[in-house]
Amino acid sequence: MSKDGGIWALFIGRESEVTMFEHIKVLTLRVTYKSEAAGRLPPFLGSSIRGSLGHTMRGLACPTPQVRCHVCPISHSCDYANHFNTVGNEGGAVNPYTIRVITPSGKIEWKKGDTLTLDITLIGETSQRAGLFLDALQEVGVRGLGHRRMPFRLIEIANPYSGKVILKDGEMALRYLKPEPLICDEIQSNKLELRFKNPVRVQVGKKMLYSLSFTDIIRSISRRLTLLSQAFSENELDWNEDRLFHNSDQIKTLSQSWKLNDFKRFSMNRTEKLEIPGIEGWAQFEGDLTPFTPLLKAGERLHIGKNATHGFGAYTINYK
Repeated sequence: MSKDGGIWALFIGRESEVTMFEHIKVLTLRVTYKSEAAGRLPPFLGSSIRGSLGHTMRGLACPTPQVRCHVCPISHSCDYANHFNTVGNEGGAVNPYTIRVITPSGKIEWKKGDTLTLDITLIGETSQRAGLFLDALQEVGVRGLGHRRMPFRLIEIANPYSGKVILKDGEMALRYLKPEPLICDEIQSNKLELRFKNPVRVQVGKKMLYSLSFTDIIRSISRRLTLLSQAFSENELDWNEDRLFHNSDQIKTLSQSWKLNDFKRFSMNRTEKLEIPGIEGWAQFEGDLTPFTPLLKAGERLHIGKNATHGFGAYTINYK
């Protein structure tokens, strides 16, 4: 691809041969559980999974569990603080992983034997420390999900992009825990649909948006990639924002549908539920979309907006 056009035109001063976002290393783990009992769980499980995973990982890795990470004198050498609940990084409030619940969607009533599938994408140096997450994921099912700690049995952990099985039936193949560069090639397109089945929280200032224009989405993706690059790689992205947002403003919204998800979750640091409202829905766009397709692909893998570690901001792309 020529640097004179396409995605390269959206960067300032990029003279190297590094292709777009390859400096960001990622590893996605697809995790499959089966329920060990019947019960009820929240319709959106991303926050429950993150909570159980966090409690488990902290129990495995943290030597000072009574001290909060941001005031802990040894947080710089703690696996929990560095790879799950990062503090003090220069990139701002971003953590080096995302959670995406694949199936089921909106399920509340569970029977014994029902399947839960989720993706955890590890970013930067954390993608090279996947063993920490493997240990915690095996314990999460035993610990259980939801406030009643409904138990699950771990069936399999695989890489959905390579197709390699990492853990199954107690057998582990650590050789397949290989991070890869975030490669997002251009796709020829003049019409596509973005569908958010999970909540998404995009803010302008302190105001949450209740519908998303194409520029809102591109602005959120570019900001997230900038923060992740700054915090978890040796490169920084310098966008030609005037051109980026001028071009994105030319993309038309053909149709859209959004609804509010007034999400609430429990927090280990609060006695009451924490309100995290988001929106769900879809939008169809038309125009010269090809230069934006690498950004959209990166956002599909790494999510957009706030609370990506709870599973927020995940979407799928349907090219028309």
